[in-house]
Amino acid sequence: MGDVVVVTGPPGAGKSSVASELADLAGRSLLLEADWFFGRWRRGGTDPWLPEAAPQTAVAGRAARAATVEFARTGALVVYDGVLHADDARELATLAARDAGAVVHRAVLLPPVDACLRRVAARTGHGFDDPAATRAMHAAFAAEAVAAPEQAVWSTTDASPREVAREIHDQVAAGALRVPALRVEGEVRG
Repeated sequence: MGDVVVVTGPPGAGKSSVASELADLAGRSLLLEADWFFGRWRRGGTDPWLPEAAPQTAVAGRAARAATVEFARTGALVVYDGVLHADDARELATLAARDAGAVVHRAVLLPPVDACLRRVAARTGHGFDDPAATRAMHAAFAAEAVAAPEQAVWSTTDASPREVAREIHDQVAAGALRVPALRVEGEVRG
């Protein structure tokens, strides 16, 4: 079965560029852009980065994780490009192990907040440009990095997306980015 590599971090961290490069390194791969799931609302939706959007983002997140697991069944490497915090990554690891026999790896991109803010402000045609939300998401990922110092975090802005993708590829091959599955009622899934 195919493994899953989550490339995550706050807006402006370089996820999409690195994820695209990472998918290109694999012999057989799929690139799953999680933003697609969060942007499906046409009428009556709330911008997904706003706190009041939590009910709709929960649904979109579950759909993105379910699609990731289905794609993992193909045996291809699935590169998940999107905001995926540690708890949701463990849930994905559990589902992937149980339903697809796949292993989930997670790479966090966390350049300085000022770099993220500059990148978000410079985007065209993206739909997200909220500096306050960028700061909040950056702070959340920074807190996760402090709480779990064993998690590999890429914080540089000096390396190219291809160089970062190569480092992530090598770390995945070494098993260094593996996300543990959750324990459920006395059994370990995954």
